[in-house]
Amino acid sequence: MRLRTTTARPAALVAAGPTTVTLPTTPASAGTTEYADFNGDGYRDLAASALPTAP
Repeated sequence: MRLRTTTARPAALVAAGPTTVTLPTTPASAGTTEYADFNGDGYRDLAASALPTAP
């Protein structure tokens, strides 16, 4: 009898889905307060209020 070996991922990782983090890549639209296109590349950037400020 031959045993088949597989490299199975733990169930917690399977349930969590892919481990890649996706950043918002939606083109910036006017009037958004959460994201705004600060550097002019056509994509939304984090609002300045959400960034940490130096003391």
